[in-house]
Amino acid sequence: MRIFRRRRSRRKFRLTREGRAFLFITVGVGLAAVNTANNLLYLILGLLLSLLLVSGVLSDLALWKLQIKRKLPTRLFAGRRSVMDVALLNDKRWLSSVSVETTDELDGVETEPARFVRVAPGETQVQSYRFETLRRGIVELGTMRVITRYPFGLIEKGYTIYLPDEVIVFPRLLDHVATPAVRPMQGDAAPIHQTGRGNEFAGSVRFYREGDEARDIHWKRTASRGELVVREHERDSNSLVTLTVNNLIGSNVDDEAGWREQFEISISEVATAAGAYLTQGVSVQVQANDTVSPLVAGGTPPDPIWRFLALLKPCRAEAPRRARKRKRRAA
Repeated sequence: MRIFRRRRSRRKFRLTREGRAFLFITVGVGLAAVNTANNLLYLILGLLLSLLLVSGVLSDLALWKLQIKRKLPTRLFAGRRSVMDVALLNDKRWLSSVSVETTDELDGVETEPARFVRVAPGETQVQSYRFETLRRGIVELGTMRVITRYPFGLIEKGYTIYLPDEVIVFPRLLDHVATPAVRPMQGDAAPIHQTGRGNEFAGSVRFYREGDEARDIHWKRTASRGELVVREHERDSNSLVTLTVNNLIGSNVDDEAGWREQFEISISEVATAAGAYLTQGVSVQVQANDTVSPLVAGGTPPDPIWRFLALLKPCRAEAPRRARKRKRRAA
């Protein structure tokens, strides 16, 4: 969570639809009071004008001394709805902030508002809004609008805060991608031994925990210690898969839009396959035409692979250089 020292714009206000109707009635009552010189109409006019005045003052107090924090989610995937948390701190000593909304800006498009019903003095309240990004890569977060229609809904008053930030959106994950079986490889591909469910005894034991299988109990050491202990197995992740992505736009490509669409599909397929292989305990590395991803050991989170694929961009093949014509020297 980041705390921002904000650059805030001036407060702006506009009449809502109800406010315009209320103002129209107020003007009508005022004209009737002037024409008829009726004291009752003057009293009603004063009441209506006082409601507008009170609405403006209370909305200002609701927006006064507010601090906003944005908490970025740990994982974002293209084409999947995510949740962004917004924390609102009411820094006033005596007054509450009622009916406040914050609207974020994601890649230049406004998101759904995060609504705060009532924030007590000195209290921090966290609300969230849902959003969806359709593309992978770096997504920019810009300004945030803070508005309120408190107390009567006649005036909408608010201001804009500049809160720049960036978030990496991982590629879209597919429902299912075939992952062929792989054979263990030697050399640089490990073996990478990790503690976990496997077929090989790691040589160490630990105390029995609820859910452990009875066949894993080490009876000799249990008898010597007087407590249930189980064998610690190791998971052999000496298998390595290198997934390839063609990010080179050839000089013979006519339909570049179609190529880019197919490129995004291949990115999603590789991201889904990488997650499946790592879950199976297989180490994964992704090879592109101009770069290579870090090697991620099997059984670990696939975030480095997804980050690499999220930032992978197409590159163009260099056009062949024309041979320079040699100038013949005159004899």
